[in-house]
Amino acid sequence: MNLCAYLENQALAERLSLLAGKAGWSCTLSRTADGLAAELANAYPAADLVVSDHAPTLARIAREHPAAAMSGPPLVLLHDPSGSGPGEHAASGPRVSPISFSQSDEDLLQALRTCVNARRFRDRFAELERSDPITRLPHHDELFELLAREKGRSMGLLVMQIDHAAHLYNHLDPVSKTDLLAAIGEHIRTAIPESALLGFYDAACFVVALPHCQEAEVAATAGELVSALRQPLRFKVGELHLTVSIGFNHAAQFEDPQRLWTSAWRAMRAAVESGGNRARGPADGGVSRRLRGALERDEFSLVLQPQMTIDGGRLTGAEALLRWQGMEVGELAPDHFIPVAEQRGHMAHLGDWVLDNACREAATWFEHLLEPLRLGVNISPQQFRGRAIVERIGRYRSEHWFDPGLLELELSHEAMLALVDDYREQLYQLRDWGVRFALDGLGSSLIDAARLLRCPADTLKIDRAVISRVDVDPEARELAAQICQLGERFDVRVVAVGVERDAQQRVLNELGCSDVQGFLYSPPVSLREFRALLAQAPALATAGH
Repeated sequence: MNLCAYLENQALAERLSLLAGKAGWSCTLSRTADGLAAELANAYPAADLVVSDHAPTLARIAREHPAAAMSGPPLVLLHDPSGSGPGEHAASGPRVSPISFSQSDEDLLQALRTCVNARRFRDRFAELERSDPITRLPHHDELFELLAREKGRSMGLLVMQIDHAAHLYNHLDPVSKTDLLAAIGEHIRTAIPESALLGFYDAACFVVALPHCQEAEVAATAGELVSALRQPLRFKVGELHLTVSIGFNHAAQFEDPQRLWTSAWRAMRAAVESGGNRARGPADGGVSRRLRGALERDEFSLVLQPQMTIDGGRLTGAEALLRWQGMEVGELAPDHFIPVAEQRGHMAHLGDWVLDNACREAATWFEHLLEPLRLGVNISPQQFRGRAIVERIGRYRSEHWFDPGLLELELSHEAMLALVDDYREQLYQLRDWGVRFALDGLGSSLIDAARLLRCPADTLKIDRAVISRVDVDPEARELAAQICQLGERFDVRVVAVGVERDAQQRVLNELGCSDVQGFLYSPPVSLREFRALLAQAPALATAGH
């Protein structure tokens, strides 16, 4: 063990040096506090323990090297509880362990050992949270955290299933199972490209990320891996012949890890169900191919779904919904092509088309409105690159006398957090113009409740996946109640999406939900039908809360 120390008490310094020698430890004594800081920066091997009798020195190390203080060697303050030496009664802080030097030599050594062991166990178990202990590979969700810095760039993802894995593992003893898993992990590691990142899902499933690659490269890599992993795996005294099923997908602009993962996972399951030992890409029925020219062929249209007060008495807004009517693909709802557009990098152009047409439509409402409605438009973070969305809305604002206060831009809370981090100036410029923001799809994925409060939202939209069960599932009801309480506390509107049954409406009314959207009130209607609705009942139109 390597111990570094700065001790003002010379007798204590000599004692610690002798004890370290007795225990077989390497002990480096620095003459000054600066010398200790320099030693920690340059020590090789790295220090296992830092000891001082001067509390300000340890506080300085904790302050100047916070990462080292939290995950590096433990910091130990040697003091005499009954004495009055320098720093003995100074607050040690959460990162410093005070140990009395008035105890016996053996007890002092044991106390130092305990500090080191406690830190090693804590660091090791923290590592287990992030990676698999056998393969030493990051868990797939940790891998996605590492990939966060690649957002906005091209990304390929492969999900790899070991064919007939249960047959491989079932007849092995526990030690042999762990040895086999480690061998498989290394077998895959040697087969993937040097630039790829490998992650662990479970003993039969691994994940490969391919940053900065083209779509054709992802497909080629998947096929090459299927072939390469057929090579015999040497295990103990024999050889194993493995095959794998690989699902892959590619995002031209990496934004949503969960969407990329889900698509690659489904492709992997399709490869397994087709007999295994093969690679499959996302099955989109020709959507990606047709999507490229769909705008030029004028195959898209908008419909509007009204948003009402929960009693159905007042119209408070509408959400613009995109529809695709293509000659080869038929009529498609957004769930079938928006994920493909996001992954292929088409979302900025598609989102701009929606925004243009929504603004053009909203500009025709003035003669019917007593007060403005909220027109919800789903947008993508891709539209913020190069200030594109700010310039587009600004152009409508100046050239067409368009009131940006009519717009409510809808994003997932994950996308909104990305805007707060990467495009904050644009976000608040739009808000200064009166544009409002809605957090869409709350409950459809895991919610980071702590970070949710960082989102400057005017509306919270409870996802239809929650609303569909709110009248039968206590957990869904509880989640909806929490979102409604959050809206009341921060004075923001709450919209329940997908309300289709009277029982759902009654529960939401009890929970204090202010607004609703769903077939119980109105299906999506054409632009002409929505204008007719405004013309026939202008008194329904009301400003947002």
